[in-house]
Amino acid sequence: MPVIWPIGLIAARWERHATQLQILIETASVMVNPDWIKAAARSTAWTEAGLREVFSNSQGSEPTASSGLSPTEFLDRLKEAMASAIRGRLTGLLTQARLDSATPGIFDAMGLFLHDEESFTAGAARDLDALADWSTEQLSQTALGALLGHTTPPIEQPAPALNVGPLNAEQLQVCASAMRHTLTVVTGPPGTGKTETIVSIVASALAKDQRVLVASKNHQALDAVESRLQAIATDAPFMVRTLDPRTERDQSLNDVLGQLINQPAASIPPPDEMTLSGLAQLISQRDQALALQAERRRLHTRLAEHIDRRNARQQRPPGNSTPTSAKPARGRLAKLMDWFRRPNPASVQDTEGSLPDGADLVTLEHCIRRDRNKLADLPEPTDPVALGEQIALLAKPVLAQHLRSLASLTESDRLALTNAYRDRQLDGMTQPDYPLAAQVIGHRPLWLASILGTPRRLPLHAALFDLVVFDEASQCDIASALPLLARARRAVVVGDERQLAFIPQIGARQDRNLMTAQDLPETGMGRYAQGRCSLFDLARSQENVPAIMLREQYRSAPQIVEYLNQSFYGNRLRSAIDERQLKVPRGAKPGLVWTDVPGRSGLQQRGSNVNEEEAQAITKHLETLFLQEQYGGSVGIITPFRHQVLALERALQSALPADTLQTADLRVATIDGFQGQERDLILFSPVVFSGSPHSGQRFFENDWRRLNVAISRARAVVHIFGDLAFARSGQLRSLTTLAARATEPPKRGGETVFDSHWERIVDSALRQRGLDPIPQYDIAGRRLDFALFGTNGTKLDLEVDGRRYHQDPDGFRKLDDYWRDHQLRSLGWRVRRFWVDELDHDLQACIDLVEQDLR
Repeated sequence: MPVIWPIGLIAARWERHATQLQILIETASVMVNPDWIKAAARSTAWTEAGLREVFSNSQGSEPTASSGLSPTEFLDRLKEAMASAIRGRLTGLLTQARLDSATPGIFDAMGLFLHDEESFTAGAARDLDALADWSTEQLSQTALGALLGHTTPPIEQPAPALNVGPLNAEQLQVCASAMRHTLTVVTGPPGTGKTETIVSIVASALAKDQRVLVASKNHQALDAVESRLQAIATDAPFMVRTLDPRTERDQSLNDVLGQLINQPAASIPPPDEMTLSGLAQLISQRDQALALQAERRRLHTRLAEHIDRRNARQQRPPGNSTPTSAKPARGRLAKLMDWFRRPNPASVQDTEGSLPDGADLVTLEHCIRRDRNKLADLPEPTDPVALGEQIALLAKPVLAQHLRSLASLTESDRLALTNAYRDRQLDGMTQPDYPLAAQVIGHRPLWLASILGTPRRLPLHAALFDLVVFDEASQCDIASALPLLARARRAVVVGDERQLAFIPQIGARQDRNLMTAQDLPETGMGRYAQGRCSLFDLARSQENVPAIMLREQYRSAPQIVEYLNQSFYGNRLRSAIDERQLKVPRGAKPGLVWTDVPGRSGLQQRGSNVNEEEAQAITKHLETLFLQEQYGGSVGIITPFRHQVLALERALQSALPADTLQTADLRVATIDGFQGQERDLILFSPVVFSGSPHSGQRFFENDWRRLNVAISRARAVVHIFGDLAFARSGQLRSLTTLAARATEPPKRGGETVFDSHWERIVDSALRQRGLDPIPQYDIAGRRLDFALFGTNGTKLDLEVDGRRYHQDPDGFRKLDDYWRDHQLRSLGWRVRRFWVDELDHDLQACIDLVEQDLR
């Protein structure tokens, strides 16, 4: 048991000289010792998370060597956290030469701790030194080789994409790519089902006896993945969590080897072949349905393009744009040359892809007939959503039985492991070699690990795992990830550059000096810069690597998603939530709300970012919600600054009964404290106004990603309490945008606004039949082309599918139509879709089908 626990840490460099030890302190920033936090939380009323948050910096993140607290600020936080344990006065100036270990307490003292090989990053540093000696051939067998641009061998017989829950088109695409490619990059905005996607990726690999490592710097991210995967087979020890701060678990591969050796022998059979065959057949049917669906969409898209071009040519004079009356008369020779330049109709029948801009009407008509004939020959695809539901129902018990079988050891397996382990001990080798490590991981095929902790707990062997999945990769530096990439054949890098980024430990000058010292070229190396780029940034910059964005947002009200879209994601997100499930406070509407709280100078406490007026306004609002309206939803109060968190907590404790605070699902924290969480109602306190400290205003100028995190925590409502006049002044652009979205009505077209010429034609045809279509109808975060209501309660969504509005931002046809239709059908709607070529071919027959649907 340690006699002394250092509390504050100051990073320094040291140099040994002949007669002295020189200490070089480049910054006076103080970091809190994480080991002391764990010890203090065990002996006080503090939770570890609460105590850690006390020492977070002004933006809510944990201090580092480059972003720590000033000595004065650190002492203030220490007094706040441990007032009852402090003996005497803390000054930070006078230190004691000797301490009495028999007298517990907190004292002024100074200790010097020189770097040794047991530091937190020592394992990663050793691995990097070892990787420097690996050959190109050895690297090419790993995901690290793919990240560095080496040619990697193709994936033979990739595992099929398996889902254990509902997956949308992009999520399924990610699973398939993870099984087929050495490196896959996934952008996962908040609320888009990132964890569910990772779970299905892991399930797909485990079902084919593959070994998987899931790594993150964020333990909360690992918690979410662990709970969902463990639920698949609760009675099977197939998973290893190397380090868990909540339970103080700390396991290495050697520890797991010892557990396996002492595990009682058991023989659990794998799933029966008939069940496996049925699951494989369902997966094959879904793959065929998706391929057929993609082919139909490709043909429909091309057909719509040909029809648009034909109609455009029919509506303008032939030839160039010169009016017919001004065109010179064309001679017989010119007409004959036109005939020779015209494509041969026979060759047109086999032409694929886009036609040249100068294609004439005869060629376009041939292409239209050809594509219609091809479409007529294609069978109707089976609904992949329904197939996915069947796969999920069958996959869970099959995978559970498979994992039980893998986790069990026969007596011969146990003896083989025991003998191999003893041989290693006899040779004096502490780390298992590749065959022994592979045997252990074969019985424990899933490992969840912190990125920096992995080198200390898993031996460095090339491609020890089949797959490594990095979660929250935008918060991971490049160097820490390289040893994990070397341990796996394939990698999936999941992140979001629009959310919290990693905290760099070095600057651009150090980056440049390090590259120069290694004789690296001056150009083309920017994407490897340790002080600028995260693992996600590096992976995303790699050429010819599948990069997929999850676009269906399942968490927030459509109005919140609309703000996130316009401010952070370039309108690439799609709201997919049923608003009827949202817990909205009485009298409120889902979305963004702003309550004006004018700022007053003189509210700051010693220049810190505190706004007592906002704290009081939020407290009064919660009194109404909890005491009068009995609001039963979860509530989060978020502010960028730690001092404002304390002001809010004081205000709430003085105004609300203690039992209300205990029973309410309420949390007050900084933005970083809410990372990975969500609440029905978010109350946001920006703190800043015209007279507030510039440090607070700089947060909104420079740290816009955190605003994305704050707003995206909400499911139903984001209620901002702040100085509206200051927000509208334009001094802080991000705050101005937020105020505009919260206070101004959305700009929407009326019912007479159509997205295409064909929608106008359909609207006219419907009304001629005596029907009453409602264009651009909003429902469940969707906007329907037309909504029609029958007299017997029938609700019909009528969609006119043209190329312009059915291509995604990457230029491909949208693949979410089935998922969108499935959502609407679950809400009681019928769905009828027409392609523009169908309308062009027989408009009245299409209207007949609409009337039948309404009857």
